[in-house]
Amino acid sequence: MPTFALDTSTASPALALVHDDGPIAELWLAPEPGAGRRVLEAAHGLLASVGATTADLDAIVVGVGPGGFTGLRIGLATALGLGQALGIPVTGASSLEALALGVAEAAPAGALVVPVLDARRGELFAAVYRTGDGNGLQELAAPQAIPPAGLAAVLDGLGEPAWIGGDGVPAAGGALDGPGRTLLPPTARAARLSASALVARVRAGAGMPARPVYARLPDAEVNRRAAVAGAGA
Repeated sequence: MPTFALDTSTASPALALVHDDGPIAELWLAPEPGAGRRVLEAAHGLLASVGATTADLDAIVVGVGPGGFTGLRIGLATALGLGQALGIPVTGASSLEALALGVAEAAPAGALVVPVLDARRGELFAAVYRTGDGNGLQELAAPQAIPPAGLAAVLDGLGEPAWIGGDGVPAAGGALDGPGRTLLPPTARAARLSASALVARVRAGAGMPARPVYARLPDAEVNRRAAVAGAGA
């Protein structure tokens, strides 16, 4: 029985069906407004493509971020709702760790891999890992919201070649360029967050509670605090 995995932390939600020996079907939704709201419909289409239904699922894995507030909530609500309706477990996995596994495919063993997502507001959601055996990752810099120049400084401090990938690469505007750094374009397969990699992280013992990891305050809360501060001025 397959595991259903989904991630809505990016503008291009990812879905996958995974058996014990690996993924059997994957898809990515186009990065269009409202893409997250089409996830459930896409999930049914993915199941139908392999002749399965939701009754065939034995578990669900969902990306917990960091990522945009609305996108994460849609993905988690979909996963938890399906899990409750079907009576199957729902486990979370780090979206950045899943992306890091993809970047690692383009890097040599033991290399530094840096998954980066466009966090807007002039920041990236990013982390730094060293690749290990199988799907192992050693965390060197925890997931965080950080300006591109700040991430470049972190990499300067580590002083090692690094492979960087994700939709945050063009958003960084060249700030991550530097000696020994390989920037993977968002169109590269290794730079695309795969939902099947979420399952790989869970199976590597890195599962997490199915709760959102925002890494910073949501836009609505930032705006609320600014309005409160302005009213008190």
